[in-house]
Amino acid sequence: MKKTLATAYQYLVTIPDRFYPFKSEIEGKWVRGQQSYEAAVKSALAQYGLGRLGYKLMLYRETFHFIGSILFMVFATLVARDLFGSDAALYVLMVLAVLGLSFQEFYVHPRTFGQHARKGVTDWLVWVGPMLIYAFILAR
Repeated sequence: MKKTLATAYQYLVTIPDRFYPFKSEIEGKWVRGQQSYEAAVKSALAQYGLGRLGYKLMLYRETFHFIGSILFMVFATLVARDLFGSDAALYVLMVLAVLGLSFQEFYVHPRTFGQHARKGVTDWLVWVGPMLIYAFILAR
């Protein structure tokens, strides 16, 4: 079960890698997707140093975080209202998501991927910011 969860987590974390739309030339051949993403990361690490990917890759990754946040809010709202029949359940789901994201960005990713604290804060804000705005709008 633990291996299945780890595989599912790795699959979710690498979705942006597989959908990378920009092309890169590798050994005289133009490629897209994961190969192109890995080439861009390798180039960014060589140019900027360990833990820094540059603005283009950072913006690309944060776009996926933002989309993930929006999708989470939509599905959490549907689950809270249809399954639990309560807006209070939505807030509970959001608090659990924020706790999970905090654990992921500030504990798991630094240890697993060597992620810098600045990147963790940026990721956390892009995930949690829309949730806070949504919760504020719902509370009015």
